[in-house]
Amino acid sequence: MHAFLVDLRRALCYNILRLVVISRMIYLLPLKQRCGWGDIEILFGTGVNIMYPVLFTIGSFEIRAWGIMVSLGVLAGTLVASKLAAKRGISADTIFNYVLYAFISGLLGARIWEVVFSWQNFADNPMAALKFWSGGLSIQGAVAGGLIFTLWFVKRNRLDFWTFADILAPGLVLGQAIGRLGCFLNGDAYGIPTDSWLGVVYKPGTPAYDTYGAVPLVPAELLEGAGDLLIFALLLVLFINRRHFNGLVALVYFVTYSLLRFILEFWRGDSLMIGGLLKAAQISSLVIAAVAVCLILVRARSQKQVRKYP
Repeated sequence: MHAFLVDLRRALCYNILRLVVISRMIYLLPLKQRCGWGDIEILFGTGVNIMYPVLFTIGSFEIRAWGIMVSLGVLAGTLVASKLAAKRGISADTIFNYVLYAFISGLLGARIWEVVFSWQNFADNPMAALKFWSGGLSIQGAVAGGLIFTLWFVKRNRLDFWTFADILAPGLVLGQAIGRLGCFLNGDAYGIPTDSWLGVVYKPGTPAYDTYGAVPLVPAELLEGAGDLLIFALLLVLFINRRHFNGLVALVYFVTYSLLRFILEFWRGDSLMIGGLLKAAQISSLVIAAVAVCLILVRARSQKQVRKYP
């Protein structure tokens, strides 16, 4: 565990360095000394090896970074949703009852989606499809699985679907941002090779290393996590401003995240290509964004009609 914290500190220092230093020479040596780089390679353009898939072990049981980060993401998203629910007159208990089963549904949907659209990775060993802890979960599949459960949950509990969706959306994207850090530490959802200063080298035994070896890759997980945080801030602003129809917050989530995912897929190194032009995730992102935009227009028009003819 101590080794993980040391590597995490180094990782944070490294990424701060990469964001604030324009010239390769400005203050490089002082920052290296303060971060305690040791044997960690920090030359720009050659990448840095900071992934730590397994935090520690208890006997033969491994505590993995991905599982910890996903758990923290679920916890953070739940707390945000419970606070927002109170502002709409829904009890925190309702959120807590929802989250456990929604998480299970989302996990199943995420794995099924990943296996279906990346079957080439499982064709030789179908049983590997059951090892979800080794990486390979689709956020789009998680949302689809969670959405199916949500439709059943709101009907059973006599809740307004769009109001409930608005409550869930900010916490959902916050959880995604934290979960992407877990993907980064696990060496999953990695990017394509690069010789730029963005490149990171993944540890042996990670999915990224198994695919590309000791080659610097675009940290697609961190880029998506940063984008998720921006979306989270936008959704909170929309939620606080109630001068809009119910469902706008959730629909804006689907539009913005889909567009973010569409763009980032150009730098993803583990996605299935369809027809040599676009990746499967890009096609599904475009469809989801288009449907969400149509729903926004329909619901906005309906609200105008209600205001005009109360």
